[in-house]
Amino acid sequence: MAAICFDMYGTLCDTASVTRTLRRELDVADRLVDAVESTWRSRQLRYSYQLALMESYRPFWSVTRDALDFALDRYDLAPDGETRDRILRSYESLEPFPGATEVLESLSADGHAVAVLSNGNPEMLSTLAGNAGLDGALDALLSADAAGTFKPAPAVYEAAAADLDAAIGDCWLVSGNAWDVAGAGSAGMETVWVNRANDPFERIGADPIETVESLSAVPEAVSDGRPTYS
Repeated sequence: MAAICFDMYGTLCDTASVTRTLRRELDVADRLVDAVESTWRSRQLRYSYQLALMESYRPFWSVTRDALDFALDRYDLAPDGETRDRILRSYESLEPFPGATEVLESLSADGHAVAVLSNGNPEMLSTLAGNAGLDGALDALLSADAAGTFKPAPAVYEAAAADLDAAIGDCWLVSGNAWDVAGAGSAGMETVWVNRANDPFERIGADPIETVESLSAVPEAVSDGRPTYS
């Protein structure tokens, strides 16, 4: 059976649900809320890339906090400490995408090893998986923290394969983030891209083995693939 890793943020759980927390906590126009959310997420990813290139690892919670502070500063917003903490902790209670639990359970029932592979540090992932109701359907929560760097660095995918006691070519990465798919494929994993927005794929990195429009199509996509391990 296959070892199947799912990205957490933007794949199993919807980062856009952060917007509702921002709207509730910040007394500003919806357009500004959207700008803050977009800046927060883009800066979160940029900081992870920068830290990986600088070989200066920090836990993803710290990256997420710094990215939020940048976004608030950019739009001249200064919520009090308690409000800021409530906004920050919205990353611990993201809503799962429809069918996420059912897909994980289906793959597990078919005999696959099912895990999360995320930039999130272990504490973030454990809390979010519990709050989202995903923890009971997962065999493992694998964090980039184990590699001391962030995706799409090959070391993250290699460490995940080692944790699963599988060759990297016998592992799948399922992600809604094209850059993550490109990185996992380049590292040697088989990949499924969950392309909900019908976007073009990245121009850098390996192409996905399968592309689907929703999580519900992942089991069939994996069944069409090759990798297995025992």
